[in-house]
Amino acid sequence: MRGWRRFDAYAKAVEGIQERTIGGGIITLLSFLFVFFLFISEVSVWWTVNVLHRMHVDTMPQESPITLDVDISMLHESCRDIKVDVSDVQGDTSILIAKDLQEIPLIDPENPYNEGCRYKGTLTIQKLQGDIFFCHGGSLSIFNLMEMFEFNSSHVITKLNFGPSIPEMETPLTDVHKTVMAQVATYKYFAKVVPSRYVYLDGASTMTYQYSVTEHLVQTEGFVTNIPGVIISYDFSPIAVEYIETKPNIFHFITNTCAIVGGVIAVARIFDAALYSMSKKLD
Repeated sequence: MRGWRRFDAYAKAVEGIQERTIGGGIITLLSFLFVFFLFISEVSVWWTVNVLHRMHVDTMPQESPITLDVDISMLHESCRDIKVDVSDVQGDTSILIAKDLQEIPLIDPENPYNEGCRYKGTLTIQKLQGDIFFCHGGSLSIFNLMEMFEFNSSHVITKLNFGPSIPEMETPLTDVHKTVMAQVATYKYFAKVVPSRYVYLDGASTMTYQYSVTEHLVQTEGFVTNIPGVIISYDFSPIAVEYIETKPNIFHFITNTCAIVGGVIAVARIFDAALYSMSKKLD
């Protein structure tokens, strides 16, 4: 136990000399361990990047172009039987489809007659309410009824992003698998799109769009009133969200570290003085 004395940083003055005690050595070592633990915690806090969330009214013009990344597969319908169409509330259907959206046939090796179609690529849309259709290519006429009853709306949405990705981005229509057994069925998605800006520590920023989605299946009973397929409707929120990365500066870290060291030393000295006083009274 006498070996603990050499660790005592709070030597006691006894008639002009300083006395090192076992209790003082133990308190000193515990103080150093506590300071080290608090220092590591402070480094962790200083190193961690926090993200602030702010909401404000969206002021970007509606004509701002938005790149929509699409990757959707119709599992049981060939590309020639599917019509892809995109339109907005202004009736603008001049969105690039043939050039920017690839049609990739999906062949089932076990059943060559079960051909699907994958649509992968990008669409450039305006910031207006609109719809994306992956539906039967025919019209609502008696000549197409048999084909519509045979149309299968089962699909896989691998990706649907309104703009580039940001950390912790909400994209619910990712790796979505839907099996539709009903005839003449239309699967509808309603996406509420929120403009989002992510500002990094270095000041660089990324403008993108997150969304929430609801969905339901529309099945025709009796007379055919809707074209089977998949419809993705989207609308933009008037409220925008801003994410800003923040981090305590180095001066804040130094100040907290000095406060930790000074506080622990002061408290340890009080405990050591009290322990030394009690031991002298017991002696």
